[in-house]
Amino acid sequence: MENRGDYGSKLGTLPIRRALISVSQKNNLKDLANFLTGMGVDIVSTGGTASYLKKEGMKVKEVSDLTGFPEILNGRVKTLHPKVHAPILFDRDDAASAKELKKLGSKAIDLVVVNLYPFETILRSKAPRKEIIENIDIGGVALMRAAAKNFEHVMVVSDPGDYIELKKELTSFQGCTRRITRKFFAGKVFSQTSYYDHLISGWFLTKKQLGSVKNRFFGGTSRQALKYGENPHQHALYLNDPDQEEKTKRLVNILQGTLSYNNLIDATAAYKILCELEEYNKASCVIIKHGNPCGVTIDHDALAAYKKAFETDPISAFGGIVGINKQVDEKLAKKISSIFTEVIIAKSFSPKAHKILSLKKNIKIVEIRKFDGTLLDEEEIRSVMGGYLVQETSFSKANHEELEVVTKRKPSKGELNNLIFLWKIVKHVKSNAIVVGNNFSVTGIGAGQTNRVGSVKLAINNLKKIEKTDKKNHRVVFNGMASDAFFPFPDSIKMASRNGISCIIQPGGSINDSDVVSAANKLNIAMVFTKRRLFSH
Repeated sequence: MENRGDYGSKLGTLPIRRALISVSQKNNLKDLANFLTGMGVDIVSTGGTASYLKKEGMKVKEVSDLTGFPEILNGRVKTLHPKVHAPILFDRDDAASAKELKKLGSKAIDLVVVNLYPFETILRSKAPRKEIIENIDIGGVALMRAAAKNFEHVMVVSDPGDYIELKKELTSFQGCTRRITRKFFAGKVFSQTSYYDHLISGWFLTKKQLGSVKNRFFGGTSRQALKYGENPHQHALYLNDPDQEEKTKRLVNILQGTLSYNNLIDATAAYKILCELEEYNKASCVIIKHGNPCGVTIDHDALAAYKKAFETDPISAFGGIVGINKQVDEKLAKKISSIFTEVIIAKSFSPKAHKILSLKKNIKIVEIRKFDGTLLDEEEIRSVMGGYLVQETSFSKANHEELEVVTKRKPSKGELNNLIFLWKIVKHVKSNAIVVGNNFSVTGIGAGQTNRVGSVKLAINNLKKIEKTDKKNHRVVFNGMASDAFFPFPDSIKMASRNGISCIIQPGGSINDSDVVSAANKLNIAMVFTKRRLFSH
């Protein structure tokens, strides 16, 4: 066709005369093949794809006819041949390469349409090992990479969703493709193959084994473009972890609204704490604000738990995220909706509760059916200067065997139970972290301070107010304090005592531990060492 342009035009347009098509996903393939045929493009194809196109009445040349070699090993080898890859890889601007190709008896392939064996789908289906292995694509990846490498001369399309764009390109430029388009699609190929290899390596290796791999890949499938990031001027994207996708679909149901970047961070923080408290087999409520808890309580029912959690810090609770490990009923829905709340996550919502909350269009409603920690990854990843930091999560149960009472006075059973509860919470507070509380309820939190004394001061601000309420209701009070790291000096212990703290749990490990313990003994405070630091920066 005379109107197809020539190699080397200002737009870098190249005509499409010959296409290789080899796909697992046949959706929209018939339409594309008809379009290409109508443009005068010759089609070469592999066994399954060729059979499909022939059944649809299209003229197709099989790869085996091109190579003079049959498909072998049950289809494991079909496109791995010089007469396939040379027409894709040869440099059109190099006369010697053109001469060599001619000697080979081959013609250039200008378009490669390939998508890979559905490894991810097969993996998620819990298929047998042999089937999983057979769905590790070799020839398809080689074709895609070859075409992408030679994007200066070849167009490659690896996603059926891009067929429309390919047709638009060829229509707009008289059967040609532009360099800018070829480069873009080539980039998509390498992104796709890297993700594909990530899935495969994850099947071969455990998380711990992956951690020792030098050239490890972190990635996921784009699931949601977020409105913005932490702030309105920041672009943000939620990437789905393929290892968690199945569990997320099974356990999480967003009933109303779209979660923002900050919502997702805070909802995850709420989920983590609820998972920590699930072993108590009671109603738990946590209120999160800016990544930190501002109220946490265990009680006989969800409404009571919410009321006490809210009372801890009503100012911070405004605009916060509420997490509850039980069903939200009508009464609780009315109570929560009476103040501005960003997100509610709960095990379920009664029909009446859902109706009440749906009247508040700005509230996001999320069901999480189990609070067992299965939605949490075993690793945390952070970007830093020049790369990434990867570490194991700190999500772990307190080891009672490691606990050591270091003071003369031992904590009572009630005090010890309260301390362990507070220990579960403090690991989710930003350092330097101090949490005080009683009766399985947090009464104050000190977070994000540059010194521990400052965190203690913040944590005890609400203590006396809550204590008065407990005494009025004739409840036994066990005022405890948990610290995420050791106390370097006795000053925090003295301040705690002045404000009614009777027991303290901390890692220990300071060179001044003996002075700190001595101060606790003088003040009749029971102190427990955990021997485990819980920094969360």
